[in-house]
Amino acid sequence: MSSLLLDIPSVLWPSIPQLMVGCVILIVLKKYYNSHIQPWVFAKFYPSLANYHVTCREIKRQHFASMKSHKSADPELRKKGALRILEIGPGPGYNFEFYPPKSELTAVEVNRFFEEQFFEKQADHPHIKMERFVVGFAEDMKDVPDNSVDIVVSTMVLCSVRSVEGALKEVHRVLAPGGKYYYWEHVLDPENIWARLGQHLASYTYYDLLFGCQLNRKSGEIVKANKAGYSHIEHQRFRTPPEKGFEFLSFFHSAHAKGIATK
Repeated sequence: MSSLLLDIPSVLWPSIPQLMVGCVILIVLKKYYNSHIQPWVFAKFYPSLANYHVTCREIKRQHFASMKSHKSADPELRKKGALRILEIGPGPGYNFEFYPPKSELTAVEVNRFFEEQFFEKQADHPHIKMERFVVGFAEDMKDVPDNSVDIVVSTMVLCSVRSVEGALKEVHRVLAPGGKYYYWEHVLDPENIWARLGQHLASYTYYDLLFGCQLNRKSGEIVKANKAGYSHIEHQRFRTPPEKGFEFLSFFHSAHAKGIATK
C-alpha cells in the first residue's frame, strides 16, 4: 500500500503541466467572460424581459407616483419644477416613463453595453433630460458628489451588486437632505419553501453564468436594517402577477420588496 502511495506522484507528474495550463485557461476565460461576454449577452438579452415590465407597469406607476410632488434641494431646479434623478442600473430604461417632466437623469451602470440604449431613449422620453451615463459600481459612485441628488432609483439591482450594504451607503451619501430612495427588488421567497429551494439551487448558475443576479438575496430586509440617516422608510413585501408565457419562471421570481427611504 505504501509503495502504491509513493508511486502516485510519479503517475500524475506528466499530467501536472497540462492541468496547470488548463486551470490558467479556465481562469482567463472566466475573467474575460465576466468582464466582456456576460455583460454583452445580458445587454442583448435584457429587452426580451420587457414582458416583466409590461406586467408590472401599473404597480410601478403607483410606486413612483409620489415623485411628482417632490421638491428639489437645488434652488435653480426647484424654480423650474425639475428634479435631479440618479438611477442605478437602468438597463434599457424601462423606468424612464415614470419620471416627472424636466427631470435631469444620470445613470450609474456597471454594464457599458447599455450606454447606447440609454441615450436612444431620449427620443422616446423627451420629457426628461439624459444628463450622464457613468460606467461604475453602485458601491463606488465616486463621480457623483455628496448630497447632490434629489431621487435615487434602483429596480432589480441589489440582487447583482457586490455588496448590498456598500451600495446602500453610497445611495445615502449622494442623496440630498430630504431626498428619497425608491427601491424595487426581487427577494428570497419568505413563504413558499419550494420557491426558496429553487432560488437557492439556481442562484449560482443565474449569478455566475447568465445574468449576474442572485435570486436568493434578502435585499428588502437589508434595506430595512440600514435605517441610519433616514427619517422614514416605507417598506412593503408583495408579489408580482404571473407573466403570460413565463408562469413557471414567475413562480420562482414573484416575491418582491419595494419601498421609499427618505433622508
